[in-house]
Amino acid sequence: MSIIKIFEIPEKQGTFATKEVIAITGMTKDALRYYEKLGVLRNVQRDANNYRQYSQNDLERLRFVRMFQYLGLDLSLLANDDGKMTMAEKIAELQKYQTKVHQEQAHLAEIDEFLTQKIDYFYSQK
Repeated sequence: MSIIKIFEIPEKQGTFATKEVIAITGMTKDALRYYEKLGVLRNVQRDANNYRQYSQNDLERLRFVRMFQYLGLDLSLLANDDGKMTMAEKIAELQKYQTKVHQEQAHLAEIDEFLTQKIDYFYSQK
């Protein structure tokens, strides 16, 4: 089983230009804008020339995006998290998704068993 490769956030840097965020995360400029529109990234700061300056916190949020995408979770959960969700609410939401994962695992196990039976049947017909 593979482990998710989550990008590293440079610790000594306070803000990041869009090009730097793209290089660090592997995300596209369009994706970054989409996450802003979705509400996953909020209040991205601007410099004197009105260019976006992403914070350490913004990159942490993008780590969550990457994790949610990998797990197949709905990004609206991140958009709805305005920092006011309680820990209990976050846990409850993640438990709902965990239940879905377990159901999907059970479904895949049934498919695997069916395929095993068919393979065994065809081997016996040789």
